[in-house]
Amino acid sequence: MGRLDLRDDYLNTDEEKNALAFAKHHYASKVRKDTGRTYLHHCLEVSRLIHKYKYSEKFVIAGLLHDILEHTEVTYEELENEFGSEVAEIVSGVTEDPDPTLSWNARKLTHIQSITNAPEGVLVVSAVDRYHNAVEILQDWLKIGDSIFIRYEVGKEQQKWFYRSLTELYFVKGLFYENKSLLSFSEKIAEVLSHMDM
Repeated sequence: MGRLDLRDDYLNTDEEKNALAFAKHHYASKVRKDTGRTYLHHCLEVSRLIHKYKYSEKFVIAGLLHDILEHTEVTYEELENEFGSEVAEIVSGVTEDPDPTLSWNARKLTHIQSITNAPEGVLVVSAVDRYHNAVEILQDWLKIGDSIFIRYEVGKEQQKWFYRSLTELYFVKGLFYENKSLLSFSEKIAEVLSHMDM
């Protein structure tokens, strides 16, 4: 992924600059327990890829803020007031159910079901997020092998099921939307998983 560049010259509209400031403030130095990298780093990479594929400003902003509801105190209403309903709906659409009584399997199955008929923006942000997650897992897997999966709530086989299910979903939806980028990310995720025998 390289060194984090906070100049982020692709975030150059007033709305994007506002989103970047919002992200920096709320993510602050929060670290992802699975990778040890900051949420800001991950979310910048997701938004950068969305921008690279020439999606709308709203999609780019949603990519930057996609973890904000799940991992900060920001509410849907605050997000909607600040960035509008489209961004808030995309971010909400990629946010997993926080119900602590749900098992990992139930939570992931609910998530897959919820994005099955989601609008294109949700699918794009979800696919890019999963791709970047898979790449980060691969980077660590190349160093320590399958022992990396100890850090997760479930093991390699269940992670494989989840990522493969999403990959198939992105592919089918890419065909439906005639979206070459979704098809591309489906293929990229599958390729990363194959490197880890997943």
